[in-house]
Amino acid sequence: MNDLHTPPAKRFRLPIPLIILAAALFIILMLFLLRPEPALKPQHSILPLVQGMPAVTETLRPLVTLYGRIESPRVSDLSAAINAYVDKVLIEEGNQVEKGQILVQLEDSDVRLLFEQRQAELNDIEAQILSEKARYQNDLKSLNVEKQLLALTQKSADRYQKLVQSNLGSDLNRDEALQQAQRQTLSLYALEYAVQDHPQRLKRLQAQQMKSKALRDQAALDLSRTRIVAPFEGRVTAVNTSPGNRVRPGDVVATLYDLSRLEVRAQIPSRYLNQIKDALTANTEMDAVLALGDERTPLRLERLAGAIAAGKGGVDGLFAIRESQQHLTLGRAGEVYLHMPPLQQVIALPPTAIYGQQRIYTIKDGVLHTVMIKRMGEVRREDGERWQLVRADIADDSQILITQLPNAVGGLKVKAETQ
Repeated sequence: MNDLHTPPAKRFRLPIPLIILAAALFIILMLFLLRPEPALKPQHSILPLVQGMPAVTETLRPLVTLYGRIESPRVSDLSAAINAYVDKVLIEEGNQVEKGQILVQLEDSDVRLLFEQRQAELNDIEAQILSEKARYQNDLKSLNVEKQLLALTQKSADRYQKLVQSNLGSDLNRDEALQQAQRQTLSLYALEYAVQDHPQRLKRLQAQQMKSKALRDQAALDLSRTRIVAPFEGRVTAVNTSPGNRVRPGDVVATLYDLSRLEVRAQIPSRYLNQIKDALTANTEMDAVLALGDERTPLRLERLAGAIAAGKGGVDGLFAIRESQQHLTLGRAGEVYLHMPPLQQVIALPPTAIYGQQRIYTIKDGVLHTVMIKRMGEVRREDGERWQLVRADIADDSQILITQLPNAVGGLKVKAETQ
């Protein structure tokens, strides 16, 4: 009876949101498992696309880039040679001056007075020389007269001597005649001595003349040195004095350099020295170009420096400037492009073909092969680009990689396009 009134048991039911979530996950899983597979690309389409060029050996002149500085072997420090005050300064730093142009004028009153004194002394000596020569001519004439007078007095003395011996004359007259003859003899001796001593007197006067002339010339030289002039055509780099200053011998008043003797000094690396020495020995002209901004100045390698400065890895080359360049400034620096002697069996390559310092790659059957090279310099192409000159042990027409790959290595497969 009690069993008839017992409620039936409740059935278990899933929540509807959970059923929806499970169904969504099932659908997503089935879509992922049943997605279509993407088509695979052919293997060759993922190879790096590169460019190659055929290897061509030629005879070319390498272009070596150096760094040079303009200098001059003729840089003069003009100094004062006397003690004087500066009267005028006729130049400024940077001025271009002509040879012989007055740069600094010193006060010349003291020096001019000394010059006039020396000139007067010289004039006096020259007058004495003229007087001595005239005296000599007069002595020569007087000597003949003195000889005649001596002959007459001697003849008179002899006559009185004979008269005394014949008791016809007095001893007094004879003695007077003999004294007169002796006096005339002494006068003749003095005149003969004067004539004989003339060359010595003339030499002494001439020596004094030379001394006076040297002193006069020294004073004239000092007077000329009151005008400090340019020894050559040049440009002033420094002016170290001003009007009113007192200068002493050796004090530098101005500095200038010779515009006609400008040259460029550039250090040449040791690896090029043998070629350059051989070319200079054979008198082969080696031309170059100095680049200063947009300006190009033609040069010519003349000689190598005689010593290597400490800390340098090469020898300095001295380049002559082919044409007069008045605008060039001493000390200015720029690039020097030196054309080396022709080289045979070299290959010109763009910079992108060079890996590291001594490595390129050739392309054979789509695979890169490492080739070691020796750099020989640069060459400038007609379009202005600089290519590297190298020597390498490869056959002509071999394809050389000219595309710069970051992961280039021997054995890498590539797809090549030939230029």
